[in-house]
Amino acid sequence: MYVPGASRQLGLPTRRAWSELVARNGEAVLLLGLDPLPQSAGAAEFDAYPDTVLAADRMLFGRARTH
Repeated sequence: MYVPGASRQLGLPTRRAWSELVARNGEAVLLLGLDPLPQSAGAAEFDAYPDTVLAADRMLFGRARTH
């Protein structure tokens, strides 16, 4: 994975279908919430998670491209 402006590239394991989708579209946007979300979380917790971590400045954003 290449992140524009980053000093390093990050190799991530991916599924073939995801890599093919990124290759067709040219890139993908990645959102990474830094706070854990319990596996037992229900739909309401899951839906609220992005807003919660974003408000706490606990979300990272990036773009990925395949080579």
